[in-house]
Amino acid sequence: MMEIAARQAMSLIAFTLPGTPFSARMARFYIRAALDYHDLDDYAEDIETVASELVSNAIAHAGARSFGLELLRLEDSGAIAVVVTDPCPRAPAMHHPAENAEHGRGLVIVEALSASWGWTRHDHGKAVFAIFPREGWPVEAISALPRLDHLDAD
Repeated sequence: MMEIAARQAMSLIAFTLPGTPFSARMARFYIRAALDYHDLDDYAEDIETVASELVSNAIAHAGARSFGLELLRLEDSGAIAVVVTDPCPRAPAMHHPAENAEHGRGLVIVEALSASWGWTRHDHGKAVFAIFPREGWPVEAISALPRLDHLDAD
């Protein structure tokens, strides 16, 4: 699904989902199952939430009929990355909605729960990713985490 240039990564799970409201729930289920299988349960809650937000954004803002989701373990740091690909080349836009607004907090949540996040354009749209450091990393090590700025589509 995705390759990371200049970094070794192990795909924990990769799949394509339809662009329906039920896909966020399916993504959470498969993410939790993959993390449980690889004994990475301590990541589950935050990664499930972030994956759900990224999937919801792909459906709502990219108009994706289908999209890709991949969970990676970055070999050099042990960090976990969640990557959502969609056919829209537009950059994701972070909003700061009013406190009583019902929508618009997706990327704010992604930024709050992940060590870093970003996006990259590719031939068939874009990939949006979030990085989660392995448990026990000191706060100062978070800035040294990879940003996955060199994601390339297969």
